[in-house]
Amino acid sequence: MRLAKSIILLFAIAFIAAFTLASARENAESFFGKWVLDKHSPRPGDAPNSLETKIKQDGSGLTIESTFKEPDSGVVPLLYLGLMTNQLHLATDGQEQQQQIGPFMATFKSTMDGNKLTTEWAALIQGDRVQGRWVHTLSDDGKHMTLDIQESSTHGQHAEATLQFVRK
Repeated sequence: MRLAKSIILLFAIAFIAAFTLASARENAESFFGKWVLDKHSPRPGDAPNSLETKIKQDGSGLTIESTFKEPDSGVVPLLYLGLMTNQLHLATDGQEQQQQIGPFMATFKSTMDGNKLTTEWAALIQGDRVQGRWVHTLSDDGKHMTLDIQESSTHGQHAEATLQFVRK
């Protein structure tokens, strides 16, 4: 009897673990595809022009490939650090990872919770610690994605923006 209870408990734990893993994978997959800035939604004046983002799954998380028109000034606002890069890999299990973004090394930590992908990031730029947060939120119909962006630095700079995307 004790053996039977142990086996049932083991199967229950395995089932819950498999369901949780499948659910997390399903949530990540809902973000997959090509996304473009919604031309009908308001956006900040310094937002990247012609931003297109392709999100795909790889073995250890999500890869985000982006194309955009370079700013006329040649300078990317700190608010968009990491977003205006050709390719960015994010692990979605909460593990911290480093990636080179232009001349800077940045640290990223992302988690998936339902229809939200939250990323905390930080970088050291000319002696100033800059940090930020992105929250990608997928609409219930899967056709729209909102990206809320926050950025701040140890020198008192703070900026926020919201970008609206549509699935292409």
